[in-house]
Amino acid sequence: MKNVIIVGAGGHSKVAQECIQQQGEYKIVGILDNKFTAYEKIGEQFYAPFTDFEQFKNETDYWFIAIGDNKVRAKVAEQLGDVAYATIIHPTAIVSQTATIEPGSIIMPVTVIQPDAIVGRHTIINTGAIIEHDVIISESAHISPRATITGGVKIGTCVHVGAAAVVNPQVQLGDYSIIGAGAVVTANTEPHQTYVGIPARKLEK
Repeated sequence: MKNVIIVGAGGHSKVAQECIQQQGEYKIVGILDNKFTAYEKIGEQFYAPFTDFEQFKNETDYWFIAIGDNKVRAKVAEQLGDVAYATIIHPTAIVSQTATIEPGSIIMPVTVIQPDAIVGRHTIINTGAIIEHDVIISESAHISPRATITGGVKIGTCVHVGAAAVVNPQVQLGDYSIIGAGAVVTANTEPHQTYVGIPARKLEK
C-alpha cells in the first residue's frame, strides 16, 4: 500500500480521508495543517503544522491536498512543488475507461465521469456530480454535489460550480468564475465573475 500525507484538516479533509480509506490504495501516514502547533504522533499517524512540510518530503510516496477552497488548494500545490500526488476515486464512482483523471484530484461517491472527459490536477468532483463526455476541466476546480456538466463543456482554472447547477453543452466557463447553486448556464462565462439564476446571469457587484 502506498503512503500518503494529507494537507488540510477541515471538513473536506474528513470526506477525503474516508474516500482514501474506502479506495484502499493508500495508507494515510500524516496530516499537515497550520491549526496544529507542534508535531504529534497518535497511533500510526502524525499531525504537524503545514509550515513544516519540507521535513516530511522524504517520508511518503504521495501527497494529497484536502482543502475545499480552490485558490488555497492551488497555492498549496505551488508551495509543495514537484511531489507525487495521489489520485482518489471512491469505489462507487463510475469512471469511463477513456476518461482522464489527473493527479491530486478526488472523485467522490456516486459520481459519473463519461468517455473522453478530462479532470485536471487538484480538482474536486463532489458527491453525485455528473461529468459528461468530452468535458475538459482545468486544474483546481470544484464541481459541487449533484452538479451536471453536459457534453463538450470546458471549465477553466479554479472555477467553482455550485450544488445542483447545470452547465449546458459546449459552454466555456472562464478561469476563477463562480456558478451559483442551482444555476443553469446557457452561455460562456467571463473570468473572475459570479453567475446565478435560471438562465444564469452575471451577478453585478
